Amino acid sequence: MERTKMITEGALMSALFTVLLLVTVYVPILSIIGVLFLMLPFFIYSAKYKIVPALILLVGAVAITFLIGGPFMLPAALLYGTTGIVMGTMVRRKTDNWIIYMAGSLTLLLNVIAQYVIMVWLFDLTFFDEFRATFETTLNEIGPLLGSGDMDQMREQVDIAMNYISDILPALLIATSFGMVFILMMINYPIAKRLGIQTKPVNPFHSVRLPRSILWYYLLFMISALIANPKEGTMWYDIYVNIMFILQGCLYIQGLSFVFFFAHSKKWSKAIPIIIAILSIPVIPVLYLIRLLGIIDLGFDLRQRMQKKP
Repeated sequence: MERTKMITEGALMSALFTVLLLVTVYVPILSIIGVLFLMLPFFIYSAKYKIVPALILLVGAVAITFLIGGPFMLPAALLYGTTGIVMGTMVRRKTDNWIIYMAGSLTLLLNVIAQYVIMVWLFDLTFFDEFRATFETTLNEIGPLLGSGDMDQMREQVDIAMNYISDILPALLIATSFGMVFILMMINYPIAKRLGIQTKPVNPFHSVRLPRSILWYYLLFMISALIANPKEGTMWYDIYVNIMFILQGCLYIQGLSFVFFFAHSKKWSKAIPIIIAILSIPVIPVLYLIRLLGIIDLGFDLRQRMQKKP
């Protein structure tokens, strides 16, 4: 009876994955939404059954992906499939949410790194090559509308930006992986719970408190950069920009968490901190202000001081 139920639910999860994949591949407007739920069938199934049936589901999903989306969609099936299986298996074992989050993020990160390496190996092509080629094509098309000076200035700015992105690529991959898994957990956990998966409650974002040591690491690297100025192209520069990018990201998260905490304590509408978070992405001064709040919150424990006030 248990085996029949396992096979039936496996077929249902395969059907669910197929529908989500079809939406992702063939419905442009809803494709972004579809991507956020591709992990769900694997997460639910592996939270109920052992690893072997979950891996069989993954093999079937890979075959379905090849038939529907072709070989270029296979990385997505592997990425979301393995991440969902790892997280679902840990939920079945009643692991703490923090450990599940770390394991899921590392799984997704390893997928991204492996797929990036394979892409470079097979096609001898990187993201930066594609971007540069696209930019050059666009610039040549709009060249007659611009003066030669403007074109040279634009090329120089893009080169600086691309070199910086190339330098912080490791940190960027880490931040993207951890951020993506956080979003996936926030979206898929409530749905899985409604479908009968016993998950531990996820702490609200306004309660997020990062270790104070992050602030000390940040200050340490800032001081060390003043003493030994990192020069572009050196190993010390690569280490510095990557670690500083991660630390600044952590301080931003701490500051954003404080914004949500402040809004929660003042009983503001939930839309207000969400709007501030959205604005902080394109509006750089807002981003800097939130990062500063993170530094102050970690250094002076603003939340504790607010709670002590009558």
